[in-house]
Amino acid sequence: MPGALTVNTTAAYEGAALAGLGIIQVPCAGMLAHLQAGRLVEILPEWRAAPMPVSLLYPNRRHLPRRVQVFMQWLPELMAPRLQA
Repeated sequence: MPGALTVNTTAAYEGAALAGLGIIQVPCAGMLAHLQAGRLVEILPEWRAAPMPVSLLYPNRRHLPRRVQVFMQWLPELMAPRLQA
């Protein structure tokens, strides 16, 4: 759908939506606080985009540092509440 505004950063996209400049399509995780506070309103929930996968890239599992292992376990816990929209 063509639009009158083109941006190249997520902050500009978010700002445009908050300024009332139109409809945006973004992952709910990034806008959850705005949705909960009522600054943004979800429309067309039946037309949500398919979820996008998240991948962690690391060189090798053989000698994976403990901090990387902990991060890999922590990330799903961190993201779970943000994916409940």
